[in-house]
Amino acid sequence: MTLEEDRTYYLRENVTGAESEKCRFRCRFGKREAEFFFDVTDGDIISPFQEDNEDVWQGDAVEVFLSPDGDLTRYYELEVSPFGVRFWGEIAFSESMRVLKKLPPPFRAEVTRTKDGYAVHIRLPLSALKGFDRSAMKLNAFCLDRRTDGGQDLYALNPTRCDTFHKPQYILKIRTEKVEESL
Repeated sequence: MTLEEDRTYYLRENVTGAESEKCRFRCRFGKREAEFFFDVTDGDIISPFQEDNEDVWQGDAVEVFLSPDGDLTRYYELEVSPFGVRFWGEIAFSESMRVLKKLPPPFRAEVTRTKDGYAVHIRLPLSALKGFDRSAMKLNAFCLDRRTDGGQDLYALNPTRCDTFHKPQYILKIRTEKVEESL
C-alpha cells in the first residue's frame, strides 16, 4: 500500500484490521512543513496529561510515526492528546530492541472539540526531520482510545496486527507528486 497525500483514510482496528469509522486521517507535505489531520469520534475522552512529553499514549491520543529517509531503524514519533498535549521522540529500532529519546516537540498542534469527539491539525517543520528525503519518506498514523473500563482500543492506517504500533515494517511509503507553494 502506498499512502497518497491529501486523501482521507479511515484508520482500521489495529489487531484485526477490521474497518472502522472511529478516526479519519490525511496528510500533506509542502515545501517547508508537513501537515497531519485527524478527526476522531470519541464519546468518553480520557487524557489526564498536562505537560508536553508526558506519556500521552496511555490515554486518548493520535500519533504519527515518520521515517524521514525511509530507514526503518530510525523514525520519529509524534503524538497529540485531545487537549493539545504534545509528545515528540526519536526511536532507534534494532531487531526487537527499541530505544526512545524524548525531545522538545518541534511541531504545533491545534485541537478542536467536535460534536462527536475531537479534531487535530498538526504542523511539523520539515527542518525538524534529520535526513528528510521527500522521495524516500514513510509514515504510519494511529489513534488510541482509552476506554472507561481501563482497556484501550488501537486504530492504525496500516494495522500491525498485534497490540503494539512499534512494528516499523508497517510504516508506509508516501506518494508525493506535488509540492504546495503555500506550505
